[in-house]
Amino acid sequence: MSKNKFLLVILLFTLMAAGAGFWYQYQNRAIPSDAHYPKLQGIPILMYHKVNPDPRTGGLGLRVPPDKFDWQMRYLKENGYEAISLADVMDHFEKGKHLPDKPVVITFDDGYKDNYDFAYPIMKKYGFTGTIFVVSRSIGNTNFYDVEKKLQPENKIMGWKEIRELDQAGFVIGAHTVDHPHLAKVSMEAARYQIEESKRALEHGLQKPVDFFCYPYGSHNDTVANLVKEAGYRAAVTTQLGLAKLDADPFKTPRIRVTGHYSKEKFIEELHKY
Repeated sequence: MSKNKFLLVILLFTLMAAGAGFWYQYQNRAIPSDAHYPKLQGIPILMYHKVNPDPRTGGLGLRVPPDKFDWQMRYLKENGYEAISLADVMDHFEKGKHLPDKPVVITFDDGYKDNYDFAYPIMKKYGFTGTIFVVSRSIGNTNFYDVEKKLQPENKIMGWKEIRELDQAGFVIGAHTVDHPHLAKVSMEAARYQIEESKRALEHGLQKPVDFFCYPYGSHNDTVANLVKEAGYRAAVTTQLGLAKLDADPFKTPRIRVTGHYSKEKFIEELHKY
C-alpha cells in the first residue's frame, strides 16, 4: 500500500470514529418530545429516594444515579414541565388556584444527604424545587431504621444545616414520622405519637408550619389517615401508583415511583401511563 493510500485509510477511520462519537453524544443528549401524548388527567407526583452514584449506598430500587436523574430533569424541563409544590396542588383542588399547563411535583423520601449533595444542584440547574420527607430522629444521623432491619446499607441523612438551606431555596420539608415504622402495624397511640411528634420536631427546627406527611413504606389505613388529618396536616402521600386528582382523598395521594432501573424510555412511559 502506497503512503498516500495509507494516509487516506487512516483519515477515513478517523472521520468514522469522530462521526460515531458525535452520534453517540447526540443520542445521549437528545431529549424526545412528548407532544404526541394526551394531556395528563391529574398531577404527576414523582417519588424518589436516593440520588447517588455510589453502589455501596444501596441498590437501584431506591437509588437513581445522578446522570440518570439529570436526564430525567432535563426531559421534564425541555418538555415544558414546571415544578410545583404540594401546597400548590392542594390550593388548586381546594381553592381553584391556577397551575401551569404541565405541572409536576418532585418528592424524596427519608431525607438522605445525597438529596442535598447530588439532587439539589441538578434541580437548581433546571429551575426546579421539590419536597423532602424527613424522618425526624434521623436528622444529622443515618438511616438506622433500615440498617437495624437489614433492609439497606448505612446512609447519611441531612442535618439541620442542609434542611434549612433547602427550605430557604424553596423546597418543602415534610414529615416522615419519628423513626420510620409501619404505621398500619403499630397501636393507634404509637401511630399518633409518630405523626404528631415528627410534625412538632420539624416545625421547631424550621420555625414554620409543616403541612405534608408521607407514610413510611406506604403503610397506612383509614385510621392512620385520620390521625394524620387530626394532627393538622393538609395532605399525605402514599406509595400507591397514580396521579393526584381533584376527587381523591388528599390523605391518600398517589405518586409515580422512579427507580434507578428505569431506562429513559421507561421513565417516559411511567410519567404518562396513569
